[in-house]
Amino acid sequence: MQNRYHQITSYSSILVIFCCLPIVLCGVSSILPTFDDFTTLQSPQFTSPWSKQLLPNDSFWRPWDYLFGCLLGRNITLFPTLNHIIIILGHTINALLVFIICKKLKFSTHALNFATLFFFFSPASLGTTLAVDGLNQTYAQLWGLAALFVYLMDSKKYWFWSVFIFIGALAKENGLAWAVIPPIIAYAFNLIQRKQALHDCGIGLVIAIIYFAARITLNVSGEITSDYLDGNFISHVKDLVQLIIYNCIPVDFISIVYPPSRNWLLAAVTFILSLPFLIILCAYGLKLLKKKTLPLLIFCFFILASPHLLTLVSIMHNYAPLSMTSIIVAYILSNINKDKMRLTTITFVVYIMTTIFTDIHHFIYAQKSGYLSRDMAQQTIAKTGRKMKNVYVISIDDHTPKYSSFCVPPVEAFAWGLSVRFYNDFEWPKEITDTLIDISEKEQVTIIANQALSKGADCVWIVNNKNVDIKK
Repeated sequence: MQNRYHQITSYSSILVIFCCLPIVLCGVSSILPTFDDFTTLQSPQFTSPWSKQLLPNDSFWRPWDYLFGCLLGRNITLFPTLNHIIIILGHTINALLVFIICKKLKFSTHALNFATLFFFFSPASLGTTLAVDGLNQTYAQLWGLAALFVYLMDSKKYWFWSVFIFIGALAKENGLAWAVIPPIIAYAFNLIQRKQALHDCGIGLVIAIIYFAARITLNVSGEITSDYLDGNFISHVKDLVQLIIYNCIPVDFISIVYPPSRNWLLAAVTFILSLPFLIILCAYGLKLLKKKTLPLLIFCFFILASPHLLTLVSIMHNYAPLSMTSIIVAYILSNINKDKMRLTTITFVVYIMTTIFTDIHHFIYAQKSGYLSRDMAQQTIAKTGRKMKNVYVISIDDHTPKYSSFCVPPVEAFAWGLSVRFYNDFEWPKEITDTLIDISEKEQVTIIANQALSKGADCVWIVNNKNVDIKK
C-alpha cells in the first residue's frame, strides 16, 4: 500500500494534467479564430501540398505549417478545432517531456512534479495555446525537448538528436537554438566531460550552418527580409524583461497591459500571491549560483530566448524558453532542504492557483475576441445580402488598444474581411483588397470607396469599430 501511494505521488503532476486536459481541450476548442489566425499557413490552404510554399520564402520556412494547412484545406470543418487540439496535445507532450527530463536529471519528486505543473499552467504559454496560430511554437519546443531527452539517454547517437533539432527548426526557426542546449545541460550535470560538450556544441553549430545554407539556397524569393531586425537596444532590453516576467510571474497581465480591462487591484493581488514562492526560489537560487549548474541553465534560457530577443518578442514568444525556466525551477527546488518543503509546497499551491486564475481570465478575453470576429462577419454577410466576388475593405483605425493576437480590437477581429470568408465556408469573397486609414482621415472614406467601386469592386465594406457599413 505504501509503495502504491509513493508511485501515485511520484506522478501526481501527470495525474493532475490528465484530469485537467479534457477541461482545457473543451475550453480552447470554443475559441474562434481572429486576426492572424486567418492568414497563417496553419489556416486552410487550397493549393497543392507540393507547391513552392514548402520552400523558404522571405523570413519564413514552415513546411509543417503548410502541410497542416493543406490538410485543413481538404476538410475546412476541422478548422480551427483541430488546430486547438493539436496545439494542446503538443503542449501536454512538452509537459511530459519536462517531467521525464527532470526525472532523468535525478531531481527530487517534489521538484519534478512542481516544475511540470509550472510549465503546463504557466501564463507564458497562453499566447501559444490560446491562439490558433501557435502550432509552430509548440512543436519547435517539442522537438527540441525530444532532442535533449535522447541526448541525455545516449549522447553519442549524434544523428538521432541532430534529426530532431532539424525537424524542430523546420517547425519554427527558433527551434534551431536547441542545437547547443543538450551538450550544455549534460555538462552542467556532469553527465559528459567538457571536451565532449565543446565537440557536440560544434556539431550543433554545423546543424545551424546546414539549415541556413539550405534556407538561402532554396529561398524562392531570392532574398531574406529584415522586417524583424529593426529594434533598438532599448526595445531589446524591454523584450528581455518581458520574457523573464512572463516566464516567472503569473500576475494577471491583462489587468495591467490592456487598458479596457485595467484593474490595478487585481494585478496587485495576483502579484502578491505569487511572491512567496518566487522569494523562496530566489533565496535558494542565489546560493546555487556558486556552482556551475545553475549559471549554465540560465545561459541555456538566454540561448532559447535569443532568436526572439534579436528580432521581436510578442506574447506568444514567451513560450520559447519556458521549458528551460521549468528545469531551472526544478533544479532549485531539488536543492531545498526537506524541512523547508512544507512551506515551499504551500506557497507553490498558492502560486499555481494564481496561475490558473490568470489563465482563465485570459481565456475569457480570447473567447470574446473570437465571438466578436464571428458577430462582425455575420453582420457583414447579412448586410451584403448576396455573394460578392470582389470586395474592397476599408478599416478605420480608431486606436482601440489590444493585448495580443488573441485579444484584439474590432478592426483586427474582422481581419480585413477574411473572417467573412471563413464564415462563408471559404466560398466568397474570392478577392479581397484592403486598406487601413487613421480615424483622423475618416472623411476620405467616401472618396476611397467610390474609387474602389469605379475600378471594379462589387462592394465596399467599411469597418468602423464594431460596425461594418456596406457601399455598393
